Formats: sequence, C-alpha cells, structure tokens
Amino acid sequence: MKQLGTIFRFEFKNYAKSKSFLILTVLLVVIIGVVLDLPRIQQFIGSRSKPAPAEMETVAVVDKTGSGRIAASLSAAIRDKKFEAADADIGALKRCVEAEKYASAVYVESPLRYTYVVKNIGLYDDTKEEVGNVLLSVYRAQALQQYGVPAADAQKLLTAQVKADVVQTAQGKDQAKNFFYTYVMIFALYMAILIYGQLVATSVATEKSTRAMELLITSTKPANLMFGKVLGAGTAGLAQLALILGSGYVFYNLNRAYFADNSVVRSIFGMPLSILLYALMFFLLGYFIYAFLYGALGSLVSRMEELSQAVMPVTFLFILAFFIVMFSMGSGSVDNAAMVVCSYIPLTSPMAMFVRIAMGNVSAWEIAVSTAILAASTIGIGLLAASVYRMGVLLYGKAPKPGEIFAMLRNR
Repeated sequence: MKQLGTIFRFEFKNYAKSKSFLILTVLLVVIIGVVLDLPRIQQFIGSRSKPAPAEMETVAVVDKTGSGRIAASLSAAIRDKKFEAADADIGALKRCVEAEKYASAVYVESPLRYTYVVKNIGLYDDTKEEVGNVLLSVYRAQALQQYGVPAADAQKLLTAQVKADVVQTAQGKDQAKNFFYTYVMIFALYMAILIYGQLVATSVATEKSTRAMELLITSTKPANLMFGKVLGAGTAGLAQLALILGSGYVFYNLNRAYFADNSVVRSIFGMPLSILLYALMFFLLGYFIYAFLYGALGSLVSRMEELSQAVMPVTFLFILAFFIVMFSMGSGSVDNAAMVVCSYIPLTSPMAMFVRIAMGNVSAWEIAVSTAILAASTIGIGLLAASVYRMGVLLYGKAPKPGEIFAMLRNR
C-alpha cells in the first residue's frame, strides 16, 4: 500500500501542477463565471447607457382580396414588425425588397394564398408562418360572419384556448426538464474519459519509450504502478471537475434572480441529489475502466508514434457508445433495445444506464445488476491491465495483436 500511495501522490501532483491543467481549469472557471454573470453585466451596462430603441422592420402588404383588412390585421397580431399597405405587382415588390426599401413584402392573392418576398431568409425567420396564421384567422372570421355569426362571437370562437393540467406520477420522469443536466453530465464524462484516458496511455508509453518502465517494474509491483497511475489521474480529473462545477454552482446562486425565467439554466442547476450521486458513481467507474484499458494499450507500444493507432479501437468503441446515447436522448426513447443492452455492457453502461436513470424508466434491480457488472469488470480489467503492463516491459517492436496478447497471458 505504501508503494501505491507513493505512486498515487506522484501522479496526482504531476497532473495537478502541470501548466495545461491549471490553465484549462482557470479558463473554464472564468468562462462559466462570465456566462453566469452576463445578465448582471447586461443590466449594469443597460442602466448606465440606454440605447435607442431599434427601428422595426417595414413589411409591404399588397391586398388583392378587396377586404382592406389584411394590413391592419397583420399589424394587430404581429407587433414586432411594421406592416404598410402598398399597391404593386410581384416584380415591383422584388425590386423594392432588393433595394432594401422594405425588409420584406406580402402579396395576398386570395384569402388563402399569398406570396412572401424576402431577400435573405434568416435562420429564425418565422414571418411566413405568422402571416399564414393571421390570414387563416381572417378567413375563418369572414366565413363565420357569412353564416350569421356576429363578429364578437366569431372572435371569441377563434381565440378560445384549451386549458390543461398535467399530473405526473411519483415514479415518472420529465424528460424535457431532465434533458439539459443529463446532457451536461454525459458530455463531462465523455471529455474526462477521452482526455485523462489518453493522458494515462501517454504517460505509460513515455515511460516505456524512455525505458523508465524497466526500472520501475523492478522496484514495485505492476498492479501498484497501474492502479497508482490511474487513481492519480482520476483524482486530478475529479478535482478539476469539482472545481469547475462547484464554481458554476456558486456563480449561479449569486445570480439566481436573473435566471428566474430561464428554464434551461434552472434545470441544469436544479439537478436532484440522487441523480448527482449516480452521476458521480458512473463517472468514477466509467473513467477507471477506460483508463485501465488505455494504460494497458500504452504499455504495448514501443514508440509514441504508435500510441494513437493502439488506442483507436477503444476510443472508437467509446465514441460509438456516446453517439448511441446522444441519439436516444434526442429521440426521447432512452429505454429502447439498444440502450437496454448497453446498460449491461461495462464499456457502455456508464453512459447508457445513467441516461436511463435520469430520463427513463429503470427498476432498482436493473441499476444494481448494471453497477455490479461494471464494478466487477473495472476491478478485473484493472488486474488484467497490470498483467499486460508487466508483460509489455519486455515487448518491443510491433505491438502484438489481441489474440497474441491473450495467448501470452494464458501462458503466464
């Protein structure tokens, strides 16, 4: 245990004191602080200098229906644009819009048909849909009046709203509410495994390429070396994540009042404690199982140039699992067959089972089985990685294939 502790402390200090670690941590804390302080900063700047109100876009309206109500109806329904009646054909409207005399134009040919003339169609330009809704309302109001319904009653019928109350059961999940903090935690796990797993592999490969591994293996056990490296890097990564997320929580509470109407931010920082504990558990187990694999693969290469090719299969598998989880989250079907299967495979369960816990319907026994398989696999792969590490000391030249590795381990 003394050797393990010595290696752990060395590796932790090596990561924690590195310039890249410190710069990245400080940079992310500053970015989070600025983002969460932005509403306060905007309010302060706004109170010091009140900008002139932005001029509304002018939209030309040509009404060929003869009702004379289209422009007024559009102005009453769409308040962020100025609708101006005009008399021109399509060609003239195109020239006016091209010359920026109007921001856009609406040419109403009949009660249910119109042409929208615009120069650039913005990513969030919903004028076409808004105009269509207004024209449909005008058409329906006129139709009701023709059938003898008074204008006031027609207006009530057209503006009637259905009210609904939602009652959620105690065991149910609100996927829309839980999506954002689930995404943040999955992305944090994804980045941590890729970054720190690669760092473990790089550290091991560096020791072997400089032949420092041959000295280390004579003074301590391979298991102590492997577990010390992985635990040191994992603790450094966990400390970094805690600093980043902790600073975000502090900045959020300092500016909580400014996010009262922002459901996304409130959802992220309103994560239940139980979900946070599950995230921490799967984060640790997921990191360790991949870090052991990266460390074992790093011990098999003789040159740093070969490292990326050696770890590619594990990286590809992890990225594939990430995409399966992201696709399932985006579709809302987090309990599909692929996710259920991935929940019990050790290399995919850290993400798949966590997402099902946060957004799906999963029983306690499923969580227990998945966690037990993952924990046992992590320990097993850790011991296997230590054996591969010990064997890798003497392996130079071309990295052996998986079948050759298992044959050598079996012979030992």
